[in-house]
Amino acid sequence: MKRYSIITNDLKHCIECGRPIVELHEVFFGGRNRYKSIEDGLVIPLCKQFHHRGNLIGIHKDISLNLKYKKIAETKWLKYYDKTIEDFIKKYGKNYLD
Repeated sequence: MKRYSIITNDLKHCIECGRPIVELHEVFFGGRNRYKSIEDGLVIPLCKQFHHRGNLIGIHKDISLNLKYKKIAETKWLKYYDKTIEDFIKKYGKNYLD
C-alpha cells in the first residue's frame, strides 16, 4: 500500500528536525491500527533519532512526542474526512484530544 500523509506534504524530511534521511512512521502503530494509519494517511517522516533512537528520544518510547502526533493526527483526520470524535473512537478506539 502506498503511503501518503494528510499531516505533512513533505515525506522526505524529518517532521521534527528536517533531516533528509527518514523512515515513515504510522502515528497509530501496532496491530490493525498500523494499517488504518496507512490507509488514512496518518503517516509522518522521522529520522532515526526521532523514530527509534534510545528510550528517551524515539517516538516509540517518548510518551509526550507520541501523544503530540496522535493529537495532531486526530485533529487532521477529523477535518480531512469531515468526521466526528465518535467516528474517530469507533475507528481507532480512543480520543486523544481530551
